[in-house]
Amino acid sequence: MPKTLFIKLLIGFWSITVLIAGAIVALPTLLEASQTITPKQLKRHLYFVEAIKKATSIEEGIKYVERKLPIRIPPPSMKRSHKRSNKRHHTRHVFVMDADNNSVPNYRIPKDIHIAILSNEENSTVKNHPFKRWTVYGPYRFEHKKKAYSLFLRDINYNARHRFLQTLADNRLLLLLLVMSISAICCALLAWHITRPIKSLDKSARLLAQGDLTIRAEKNALRHRDEIGQLAHSFNAMADSVEKIVLGQQRLLGDISHELRTPLTRLQLASAISRRQSGETPELIRIDQETKVIDKMLQQLLVLSHYKLVNDHPVEQCQFDFFMDDILENAKFEANEYNVTLNSDIGVNIEISVQWEPLASAIENIIRNAIRYASTQVTFTAHVINDSLEIAISDDGKGVAAQHLEHLFTPFYRVSSARERDSGGTGLGLAIAYAAISRHQGSIQAENNQQGGLSVKIKLPIVSSHS
Repeated sequence: MPKTLFIKLLIGFWSITVLIAGAIVALPTLLEASQTITPKQLKRHLYFVEAIKKATSIEEGIKYVERKLPIRIPPPSMKRSHKRSNKRHHTRHVFVMDADNNSVPNYRIPKDIHIAILSNEENSTVKNHPFKRWTVYGPYRFEHKKKAYSLFLRDINYNARHRFLQTLADNRLLLLLLVMSISAICCALLAWHITRPIKSLDKSARLLAQGDLTIRAEKNALRHRDEIGQLAHSFNAMADSVEKIVLGQQRLLGDISHELRTPLTRLQLASAISRRQSGETPELIRIDQETKVIDKMLQQLLVLSHYKLVNDHPVEQCQFDFFMDDILENAKFEANEYNVTLNSDIGVNIEISVQWEPLASAIENIIRNAIRYASTQVTFTAHVINDSLEIAISDDGKGVAAQHLEHLFTPFYRVSSARERDSGGTGLGLAIAYAAISRHQGSIQAENNQQGGLSVKIKLPIVSSHS
């Protein structure tokens, strides 16, 4: 087996070229070999010639040969044709020509016999003339009552290979199409052999880019002993390194967040003691505000790190409308405080598998963000489309600039628009939601809607649905 892609391509295309050239060169030889009269046929034909010579008349000799001429069973297509025309028993197979090439007796000369006569005049060495339904053999020259005659025999010979080769020789366009078809099949097989592992690697690379750190090159790519196989092994090595780096980063983030909780608690305690001793001051108020922001940020960092490193939440099946009851009730209460209307539209009898706490936290966080930035209303819809649960959470606020949309789910990413830090956000809420949705083998994306606000769309796999 070739060990480099270059050698595979070279041998593959070279073999196809040799195959095509060999087929074209060998066709005339094969055709000539299939048309050569066998010694057995020649002996039988010469026997017929002697029988006509010894007959009392040419007509009697022809009748005798017609009875003795072995006629093989024609193919089904000819059977049907003969049955329709009712001429099967009237087809002549023995033709005798005089010196002037007139039929004896005086019958109409068929087209194939006429062609055989003309061909013999051009090349007297040719003794067989293949046609679609049979082969015409002759002329066999003899004398009868001191007159010269020529015998032509229709010897029915339904040799499939012979007919196929003759068809190719007579129809160059068909030969070209056949050669092109064989070449296309061979090239397609070679292309499939090369592109199949490449497509597999492309799929793995896209999944890795989407955040699936467990993805590796498939076996059909690793089995190759060429550059493609080397690329597959290099891809796996790269994926291992990326997974170690990302997981190490998440562990480091979690460890730092955990370690910062202790000095933060001490800072909050010192602030409380100072407040009791000296009373409330603007500086202490500011310290309390900032420590609360840091505390919230650390909590979210720990949650984000936990979602990405540990998958320990139980999975349970439930009706999605039941799952959303408490979330929507709490969200409507919060929406009233912001003078925002929350509208919901959820399909019935939608069953999904959920890790309750992560998914509830993700959806609730997105709804609260929508309420915070909406002008008058927030819309929540959830319906089954193409065997997936598609959720849309939309507000009518100021939206987000297009260049920021793809980065909204990146930790600590913020945009300088209506969604400012003054709202109390830390830039981690959507990142946590993204991690939670990913754990459910779902997808999440953000886009601006027609009302000018932001729409967050979530797609989740479903267990079953009945509408």
